[in-house]
Amino acid sequence: MPENPNISITDKNSGMDEKQAQTEESFSSSIKKEISDLRIKRGSDARALLSAFTLGIGSLKLVPEKRCWGVHYVIKSRDAVELAAKLASQHYGLESRLTEVRHDRLNANYHELMLFGDNIDRFMLDTGLMSFDENGEKQFAAEVPVGALKTETQQKMFMRGLFLACGMVSKPEKSYHAEFVIGNEALASAAAKLLSNHGIEPKLTKRKQNFVVYIKEGEKLEDLLAYIGASAAMMEVSNERIFKQANNEANRGVNCIMANAEKVAKTSRRQAEDIALVLETLGYDALPESLRVVAEARMNNYELSLTELADELSLGKSAVNYRLKKLQSLADDIRNGTPVSTDANKRGTK
Repeated sequence: MPENPNISITDKNSGMDEKQAQTEESFSSSIKKEISDLRIKRGSDARALLSAFTLGIGSLKLVPEKRCWGVHYVIKSRDAVELAAKLASQHYGLESRLTEVRHDRLNANYHELMLFGDNIDRFMLDTGLMSFDENGEKQFAAEVPVGALKTETQQKMFMRGLFLACGMVSKPEKSYHAEFVIGNEALASAAAKLLSNHGIEPKLTKRKQNFVVYIKEGEKLEDLLAYIGASAAMMEVSNERIFKQANNEANRGVNCIMANAEKVAKTSRRQAEDIALVLETLGYDALPESLRVVAEARMNNYELSLTELADELSLGKSAVNYRLKKLQSLADDIRNGTPVSTDANKRGTK
């Protein structure tokens, strides 16, 4: 009987540099350790977790020395396989064999778990790795067992088991990203539906031969971690989100101040250029008193905004603005070669 063709060891970190990949694995490993240490009280909850874990990375394999079939798992997380072995022993009386292997191509150590024993058929039926056809014959087409997901707690345990098997979370300082890389489309769809039913709403896509259920929003990532019981990791993501939001708000404030200052400086430079042209062409004496006062104040105070310039002159903002526009109009006439009458300049000013 062949092993599950959907299960294989793949380099999910291809494209990352080694340091980045180690950081991703370190944070994900800490989450898997945290949820592996959580106590599971009921057998039905243990069954739900084992079902997702087995459907995620389990496969059927011969145990030669025992002359029997067993369920085989390969994963980096030792905490995850130790939890699976403990639950399988407690609730099904299964024996286990745990070994460590080195994969040179992936430059990583993996842990292999083999479960076997008298109740292995019941274990495979309960977890969805095996079923019976209409003729009562065994078939090994993996499917999600509906009976394992009856209660809300069982659904949480199912997603916890799936994260232990094939979940990953990026370090929150880098990005908000969590994903489940799953070899079975039906299992990926079931996982996406479960999360959506609890308001988390992930995305589902295909990557090479696998299906990926993923989340890329900080708030949804917090909800996911809280849902599977990773409270410490959830708090870390939450703290990082608060820090980033505070930084973003501060940056927006600084950018706004800088933009306003740049706008004031640009307007002041333009007004000073207009006034300089008018004075060079017409002279101070050709201007009425009201325009001379504003022209002199602007030339001596480049950095002031319109409001600050009005305060400096003890005039209304609209009056100062009107006179600056009048000076701009005179400069435009000079540039355009339009005759400028100094008598006309003395009329129509506030």
